[in-house]
Amino acid sequence: MDKKLIKQLLKKDNPIILEVGAHKGTDTLGFLKEFPRIKIYSFEPDPRIIAQHRNLVNDPRSQLYELALSDQDGEAVFYQSGVQVGDKLKHAASSSLKKPQEHLKVYPQVPFNSSTTVKTMRLDTWAEENNITEVDFIWADVQGAEEQLIRGGLETLAKTRYFYTEYSDRELYENQINLRTIQSLIPEFKFVCFYANNVLFKNSRYLDLGLDILSDRLLTNYHIYTKERAYFRLPSFKTGLRKLSQKITGKKG
Repeated sequence: MDKKLIKQLLKKDNPIILEVGAHKGTDTLGFLKEFPRIKIYSFEPDPRIIAQHRNLVNDPRSQLYELALSDQDGEAVFYQSGVQVGDKLKHAASSSLKKPQEHLKVYPQVPFNSSTTVKTMRLDTWAEENNITEVDFIWADVQGAEEQLIRGGLETLAKTRYFYTEYSDRELYENQINLRTIQSLIPEFKFVCFYANNVLFKNSRYLDLGLDILSDRLLTNYHIYTKERAYFRLPSFKTGLRKLSQKITGKKG
């Protein structure tokens, strides 16, 4: 999802953003570039990747936590994807707290040949320890561990304006929940749009004039879609929105 679109959505230059699954920091840099007074808290547990993030991102507005957000405070096995090719680590972005399942068939080029033990923490524990009382935007890429993230952060999510997360309706990882189950865990969040294999939710507890993301004015320059089907091809916006609603609720009409 384009950071410029997020900026138009939030309508502020000093947001508090949580980046869960920061990998090597490319998206971190994108947020830092777009928001001059941002405070971004990034989370990355993979020790192979952490050094890359620290080398790439050197900015006082950004803080990196070397842990995985989950539903337990403690430690967990972390399944590492990737293959070493010369001095480069490739296909390392699929690592997860969840053991790969269909991922091995859908993406056979991505091996999982190792695992390690990482520190885990509940989002609510972290927020309490760091006196986080409100969050503008959560950007989550946790590779199948969405349920653990949500269950460990329900109190923090209740104080979050927007939640953007990757999802899959296939069991790419063992016991991975699908989109409908994700929304059932956060009923106060309402669907806004899909972007590739990610979904954006808005917390209905917040009266937010920034939600003109659904207007033609913003969508004109963005093609928002899923891998399975293009839902937003203006000017058929209302049809696309209806199809997306049906996908989430399972209801037709």
